[in-house]
Amino acid sequence: MELKRGLDRGPFNDEQVDKLNIALSGLDSGQLQWLSGYFEGLIHTSLNNPATGNLPLDSGHNTKNELKHEKVHILFGSHTGNSESLAKDLHSKVKDLEIDAVISDMASFKTRELKGIKKLAIIVSTHGLGEPPVQAEDFYRYLHSNKAPNLAHLQFSVLSLGDSSYIDFCQTGKDFDTVLEKLGAQRIVPREDCDVDYAEQAEAWQSKFLSAVVQTNGQTSPVKAENIPDNPANKSLYSRNNLFEATILEKINLNGQGSSKETVHLELDLEGSGIKYEPGDALGVYGSNSHELVESVLHTTKLAGEKEVETYEGTKTLHDALTYNYELTPLSRNTLSGYAELTGNKGLKKILEDKIALQEYLSGRDFLDLINEVPYELTSDELISILRKNTPRMYSIASAQDVVDEEVHLLVSVVRYSALGRNKEGHCSSTLADRLDIGDKVKVFVDRNTRFKLPKNPEVPIIMVGPGTGVAPFRAFMQQREVLDKKGPSWLFFGDRNFTTDFLYQTEWQQYLKEGVLTKADVAFSRDQDQKHYVQHRMLENGKELYEWLEKGAHFYVCGDAKKMAKDVDVALKQIIQQQGGITIEKAEEYVKNLQIANRYQADIY
Repeated sequence: MELKRGLDRGPFNDEQVDKLNIALSGLDSGQLQWLSGYFEGLIHTSLNNPATGNLPLDSGHNTKNELKHEKVHILFGSHTGNSESLAKDLHSKVKDLEIDAVISDMASFKTRELKGIKKLAIIVSTHGLGEPPVQAEDFYRYLHSNKAPNLAHLQFSVLSLGDSSYIDFCQTGKDFDTVLEKLGAQRIVPREDCDVDYAEQAEAWQSKFLSAVVQTNGQTSPVKAENIPDNPANKSLYSRNNLFEATILEKINLNGQGSSKETVHLELDLEGSGIKYEPGDALGVYGSNSHELVESVLHTTKLAGEKEVETYEGTKTLHDALTYNYELTPLSRNTLSGYAELTGNKGLKKILEDKIALQEYLSGRDFLDLINEVPYELTSDELISILRKNTPRMYSIASAQDVVDEEVHLLVSVVRYSALGRNKEGHCSSTLADRLDIGDKVKVFVDRNTRFKLPKNPEVPIIMVGPGTGVAPFRAFMQQREVLDKKGPSWLFFGDRNFTTDFLYQTEWQQYLKEGVLTKADVAFSRDQDQKHYVQHRMLENGKELYEWLEKGAHFYVCGDAKKMAKDVDVALKQIIQQQGGITIEKAEEYVKNLQIANRYQADIY
């Protein structure tokens, strides 16, 4: 009897297969049946008395094989790639604990598999204004539909990524958590909602999840964060956990005299850092609060700036903590909620219960407005406890490292506005524009965006839509394609207010056109005529050619404002596809969805 082929598919190494084949080949069916019962008894003894029950054959019967039936499934829905990166990290750690694991993005996950899943980790970001990422939309809708199955057999946990400066903070993760419970699933550990600076929270959630998985699989030893194997691929000298202090080499206002805008081009020195980035990535930058704002808060609260307080970075003076460690602007929902609880103010609590009222209240306000409107005698520790931890601002990188070497370039729109009787400013943009000069240092890290990348084939056509500072990553795209021997057609749609003062990187685009790196450019300057023209209008005017590019395999990119511009561009794209393709709007929406799933329609919006 030749058993080798069947044994090869079992949990045995080559030597064991050879020995078993020799030992079993001469046995008749009665002898094999007897051995079958004998082994079944041994397995039963081993499982029920693990301290003494050992199999006589070293057949690889270990923790890994015992846990195969409790496989962990990891699903991610990612907008920029952070959820995907965390999912891959968790997958690696599960495997290192010798537990079977399967990882999948939500777009390719087969919903019929839910019935067979016992343990599920969901890692998902919130896209736009409280919406699921594109790749998570179908799975999200399925769970909220009447087709969703009973999931009483399933244990789960959700790790949610978001930005607490938005009202719908981590809304997608919250929705997944709620609907899974509604369908009967049981939480293995509570949901964790992570802010922009998510590393510590995510690691803590991973530790809790892995401990729960191990314990429910019959093991008793808890998993501690320090005992979770690290993924070497995620290790680098500098990261969001270990910031690099980059020196400012250049700072130029790109807007001409008389412009209503202030857009700063910055060049930062990365020499000696070993930091690598790709076109499409973002740079996380830490800002600070102005001296005037800090002094006004100290004056209003009647607290001493020299008093020492405990911060998440150790003991500091209150003045330094308010300057560098906590945010005073803009006013966030979490800070408002903490202050409402502390003061017991009924008016603030009522505002927090109404999303529309909350949005209106937060608009244009900072922390100084709040404590002036609702006075309360705060202690230093109470003040620190309700403020949002200083979080990085993400700026699309405007350079290709193959061209600028150990530098990184940014394009920053400086935020200045007047609200509630005071002149105000953006937390990070004003730091870069006003409080830092050439030669000063700024704390940074690279935030990799795996969902906004050039096609792997450089000959594939690309269409780029980037009004204002949204043009930054497309400058990086052009720099990258400039150094390639072969490059495909490229088309830029750029828009701003006025041609003479606001045509950002104008001479560079003209040079790229002259060299053939950039094939075509269409611009829209909204204030140069009575009727405003935007990038979506230029797209519609060129609808026939744009559709032809898409039909030839072009990748479509949009970068910029999420609230209006990105939505208007999306509507225009669907209108073009409907008209030029001669199809219904439903089919046009399906066309666009297929582009997104295939990573041929990528958005970097904020």
